[in-house]
Amino acid sequence: MANLTIRMDPEEKKRLSAWAASKGLTVTDYLKQIVAKDMQAASPQSRAAAWRAENRDALEEEARLIEERGIPGAHLALHYPKD
Repeated sequence: MANLTIRMDPEEKKRLSAWAASKGLTVTDYLKQIVAKDMQAASPQSRAAAWRAENRDALEEEARLIEERGIPGAHLALHYPKD
C-alpha cells in the first residue's frame, strides 16, 4: 500500500487530530474510513470510470502494444497439445 501525504495548515491538522481522537481513531484511520464510506456509496461503474481515467495512459499503451505485437502468450494457447 502506498503512503499518502496531505499537507495542511498546522492548526487545521491539530483540529483534525483532535476530532479523530474523539472518535478513537488516528487521523490516518479516520481518513481511510471516510474514503471507504464514500467509495461504498458510489456505483461500481463510477469507481471503474475513476480507475480508467487514472490509468488511461497505461491502458492505451497496452492496447497499442497488443495491436502491434499481439497478445503475449497467445501462440502457446493456439498450439497447446490436446490430449
